[in-house]
Amino acid sequence: MKTLKVMSEAQFLAGEDARGVLVVLEPETELTNGHLDALVARDVVGFVSDFTADRFEKPDETPVLSYDKARYANLLAISVSPRQGVHLRTLAGTGFLKLTVDGANIIETVMPPASPKRDRSRDPEIDGAAIRAALESVGVKKGDTLLVHSSLSACGHIVGGAQTIITALIDTVGPDGNFFVPTFQRSECYLNGINKRWDHRPSDRNDRSSEAIRWVGTLPLEFLRLYPEAPRGVHLSHSWAGWGPRAADVLARQVEDEPPFSDNSCPMVVKEMGGKILLFGSPVGHTSFVHCFETHFNLPGLGPSYYDTRLADGTITWKFVPKGLPGPREFYSKDENARFFREAVARGLEIRRTPLGVGRLALMDCRQFWEIGSALVTEDPRIIIGDL
Repeated sequence: MKTLKVMSEAQFLAGEDARGVLVVLEPETELTNGHLDALVARDVVGFVSDFTADRFEKPDETPVLSYDKARYANLLAISVSPRQGVHLRTLAGTGFLKLTVDGANIIETVMPPASPKRDRSRDPEIDGAAIRAALESVGVKKGDTLLVHSSLSACGHIVGGAQTIITALIDTVGPDGNFFVPTFQRSECYLNGINKRWDHRPSDRNDRSSEAIRWVGTLPLEFLRLYPEAPRGVHLSHSWAGWGPRAADVLARQVEDEPPFSDNSCPMVVKEMGGKILLFGSPVGHTSFVHCFETHFNLPGLGPSYYDTRLADGTITWKFVPKGLPGPREFYSKDENARFFREAVARGLEIRRTPLGVGRLALMDCRQFWEIGSALVTEDPRIIIGDL
């Protein structure tokens, strides 16, 4: 029995030191001598594979590994289910994952001691008046246009749930204001490799309640439920939904198969309007506006993508979308400690903050963000991807 450090195949290909580690292969990596020779050449201990042809249909099925076991007898080979593979790759990307193994079996996943979990029974109760006061304190004004990223539980117990936040936003921006929430879907069938994630779903513009949207937060789903007539964009993967007199016009700019963060996308149009980015309990690393720089300046890390889409008659087809967003970005995991945000703040990016319960709200001006960020990516096109 021994404990081994683990890295993802993406980290391996990026050139990280692989001596003595286990490599978690990507879901589309079907074992060949070429793959295994590359691992041996870098002195890895072994590999973990979740490759199976019907990955999405059977997310809990453990695949049978097929390779020349005599030739690679010194490599430890561990086979896991697709769902486990997703989990291991996610943890490996943090840089801390280790596995205790016995033979070819994983005994334990070893992580650093976790921070104590918040005792939610002691969370403060937050009502609409407190939310409106916090919105005004952080700098939201009548007539503002907002891009909203949210975490419903980050600040405490919201009395009335997401509806209370939505009502407070409507009251605070007023009848002339607008706000937009992300209603992204995991609909790519190919993005620098075949997507075999178990949570993949075809794009369906008529689906306003799919669990596939929930990964961007509870608030967007609740907004779609409470306001079924609210306009929603048609993009195949990165649509937004909005409220306000200009919402329909903003969301009509982008067609379904443009790059997700094209110059016609909701965040870029909101920037033209002098809008703001509101993080309601969400970390700064959830600021999807950062992807606008990648698309506009054609930065490294973009890739061709194909999306499954459900047509009105129920049939499913696929469509091509350029400049997709595969792979990791430094700010995903390092939040505002990522170099992009550190340097942006050093050059004057103002991130206004105000406390709310046990969390906080943060606000950034889109035009200032664009001016500073444009200078940063012009000087260093890899600053958003970072050291990953």
